Amino acid sequence: MRPMVAVIPLKALDRAKSRLGEVLDADARHDLALTMLARTVDACRGAGLDPWVVSPDPAVHASAEVLGARSLDDGGVDLTEAVALALAHHAGAAIIVVVAADLPEITAEALLELIAQARPLALVAAADGTTNAIAACPPTVFTPSYGPGSAARHGGLHVRIAELERDLDTPADLRRVLAPCG
Repeated sequence: MRPMVAVIPLKALDRAKSRLGEVLDADARHDLALTMLARTVDACRGAGLDPWVVSPDPAVHASAEVLGARSLDDGGVDLTEAVALALAHHAGAAIIVVVAADLPEITAEALLELIAQARPLALVAAADGTTNAIAACPPTVFTPSYGPGSAARHGGLHVRIAELERDLDTPADLRRVLAPCG
């Protein structure tokens, strides 16, 4: 049986969540990135996906191992190239799900909903038009093209899955996530 793979790209920790720099120091941003990575890996595993973390950072690879995920060194390339590298590495997979590591509300159920709609390609866009999550079955129907406007370039079926729509990039996003706590 061919595997169902989750690709979770994460930039180097010294660059992670940099837009939160006005409200979080570097250590807090690193901790936040790794905490969110753990949530993402758990959700992927809960959905029956084999999680692979793609990053240039040895600390991220070590964290992935502790979390029970495997990792792939992307050499510090941009997001499009990192995802392309992961797709090539998993060319024989039955399904590929590429999911951002900064979705604070991610659940296994939301990922399963996305996978169920991948006939052959389904994606969830962020509010800014970028791509938060994409499922491809088979993986060969997906050609990564990340950056501004990526959701439109990726094509496929655009689905609304609340737990995958809201990412954590800005201080306003952080306040939204923390609002129920305080």
